[in-house]
Amino acid sequence: MKLVTIAAFALATASSLVNGYAIKGDVVNCRSGPGTSYSVKRTYKKGQNVSITCQQAGTSVNGNNIWDKTSDGCYVADHYVYTGVNGY
Repeated sequence: MKLVTIAAFALATASSLVNGYAIKGDVVNCRSGPGTSYSVKRTYKKGQNVSITCQQAGTSVNGNNIWDKTSDGCYVADHYVYTGVNGY
């Protein structure tokens, strides 16, 4: 029984460490709204994982008008986030 409990804890811990979607650009701006005209609130580096709370249409970046709202409360152009899909 202890082995099963330890294994379950290890699995839960490992899955919580791999939470979010990787940033594809070298340095990506996270803005106050879904578009390039909004102010930059912070930046993310390539490979950094971000959690997405919702998606919204905004300024088109390289033909993609989807913007991802992060758990930090700012927006990143979906073009720069590896979500695995090119739509909502």
